[in-house]
Amino acid sequence: MKLFYFGSICSQQQFDETVKKSKVKPSASAQNFEYALIKGFDKIEGLDVTVVSAESIAMFPKGNRLYLQARTDLLTHHIKAQIVPALNLPFFKQKGHAKGVYTCLIEWLKSNKDEKEKAVLVYSLYPEVVKSIKKACLEYDCACFAIITDIPKTMFTYTKSSFLKKLFGKRYRESAIQLQDSFDGYIYLTEAMHAEVAPTKPYTVVETLVDTTIFDDIERVNKANPVGIMYAGALYQKYGIDKIIEIFEKVQCEAELWLFGTGDYEATIIEKQKQNPKIRFFGRVDRKQILQKETEASLLLNIRNPQDEYTKYSFPSKMVEYMLSGTPIMTTKLLGIPQEYEPYAYFVEYEDVNAIAERIDELLNRQQELLMFGEQAKAFIVNNKNSEKQAKKIVDFIKKVLG
Repeated sequence: MKLFYFGSICSQQQFDETVKKSKVKPSASAQNFEYALIKGFDKIEGLDVTVVSAESIAMFPKGNRLYLQARTDLLTHHIKAQIVPALNLPFFKQKGHAKGVYTCLIEWLKSNKDEKEKAVLVYSLYPEVVKSIKKACLEYDCACFAIITDIPKTMFTYTKSSFLKKLFGKRYRESAIQLQDSFDGYIYLTEAMHAEVAPTKPYTVVETLVDTTIFDDIERVNKANPVGIMYAGALYQKYGIDKIIEIFEKVQCEAELWLFGTGDYEATIIEKQKQNPKIRFFGRVDRKQILQKETEASLLLNIRNPQDEYTKYSFPSKMVEYMLSGTPIMTTKLLGIPQEYEPYAYFVEYEDVNAIAERIDELLNRQQELLMFGEQAKAFIVNNKNSEKQAKKIVDFIKKVLG
C-alpha cells in the first residue's frame, strides 16, 4: 500500500532547536504523537509511506526563523520528511505551505496513478493546506483520510488570548468546520468526536499511541526523597493547574510538587513557590529531563474538570507517557478516557479537594503498592498501545474503507 502522509513533524533535533530558540514554543504533544505514528508505520510490512510536512513554528518573530527553508529531515532509518518552504509571516506562511504540499502531492499522485491501493492521510485540520490536498485528491480520484485531534468548533477556545489571536482563531475555526466532513474516513481520539465531526462517515478510534522506547535511555534511579508529586503539561487554569496546587497544599506527607510547562498560570505558580518552597516550578525543559523526572516521581497527576466540554473530545496524551514511565498516575475520570484504562490508574472525583489530598497521603504511605501498580500500568501500555499496533489499526481501517 502507498500512503501520502501530511503533518507538522520534523526531526527531533530540529524540534528541540526551535523550542530552545523561539519565544512561543511549538506543541510537544503533536510532535510526540506524530513521531510515534511514523515509527509505527515504519514497522508495517508492505507499507510505503511518503511524509510531507509543514513544520510547526510560531510566526516570526515569536518563532525563531523568518524564512522556513525546504529541506529533508530523517525520521527513521527508512522514512524521511520533506519539509515544505514558506515565509514565516501571516498569510504568506499558510499560502506557502499550501502550495508546497500541493506540488508534492501532485507529483506523488502522478507517480502512483496506476497504484490501486493508495490513500492520503492528513494529521489535524490545517485549512489552507487541506483545501489544496482535497483539490489534488479530487483531480486524481484518490481517497483522503484525516486524523482529528481537536474538534474544529472548540479550536482556540481553551485559553485566554489577544484580540488578533481571537480574530485569527475564529477564521481558522470557521474554515476548519467547513472542511471537517469532507474526508473519506476518520481517525478520532475519542468516540464522542464522531457525532460532532462527520457522523455519516467511516471512522475508527485510536485514542493514543506511544513510542515504547522513549525511556530506554533514561537512567533508572531510586525515587526522590522527599517524594515527588508531578505534573507536566500546559499550565493553564482551564486545565486544572490551580486545583492541583490547592490539593497539594492540603497533603500532609513530606512531599514536593514538581510542575513543568508553560501557560497563563505561570506567574501565580511563581508566587506560590515563593510562599511554599515545596512547590518547585521547572518551566519548559527538554523532553529527556521530563522523562527522567517522571521516573523519579512517586505519583503523577492529571486533574481536570470532567464537566468541561473539551474533555469529551480529547484523550490526555500525557497520561500514556506517564503510564509508560512505570510511575502511577492519579487522574479524574474524564469522558475521553476509555473504560479499559480504569484498572491502571487511580481515579478521583474532581470536586472533593480534601478527599484527593487524603488519597494522596494514603498512597504515598504505601510505596511498594505504588511501584507494583505503576509496573502493571506500564505493561498495559507496552502490550496494547504501542506505536506499531496502533499504526496498524489505522492502516487496516484505511484498507477496509478502500476495499
